[in-house]
Amino acid sequence: MAGGNRPSWSLSHFLRARGKDERSRDRPTGLANRLHFELVYSYLFQAADRGVAMTVLLFSFGSEEFEASDPETLRVLGERILDSTRTSDLAGHLGHGRLVVLLFCTNIAGGMIAADRIEQAVLELNLGRVSIGLANYEASMKEPSELLETADRALRAAEEAGGGVELA
Repeated sequence: MAGGNRPSWSLSHFLRARGKDERSRDRPTGLANRLHFELVYSYLFQAADRGVAMTVLLFSFGSEEFEASDPETLRVLGERILDSTRTSDLAGHLGHGRLVVLLFCTNIAGGMIAADRIEQAVLELNLGRVSIGLANYEASMKEPSELLETADRALRAAEEAGGGVELA
């Protein structure tokens, strides 16, 4: 800018403000809500087609009943998930007993590390057995829904096995 004036906004300011926007957050957990997650995920999916690694971690606690947990437990759950992920990751509550973490710039090996961290962080909350499905972007995937569906199939396999981590 002329005269050395700095703009009144910056990218980091935008990201901090966006994170506090109540419309983009799930109130009980403090994680991204479904709409916010899907908007960001759809946008970032295009980067995977350009060679950026992307892994989706989808998890549940054995039933949808965890969503009826007391507000403090859900708040702590959200905090633990956020504390065990990177700032470049996007954690969200999709509803129907499903939580998701988009691991941007992460291959499947990094996804396994993230899954272990999250599993350890939430186990002591006693919300039920933790089941995790991991899926990595593949060049054959043309629509964002394909990666989420692949992670969902892996999650269902983990649930049928009684918990743990399943890779797609």
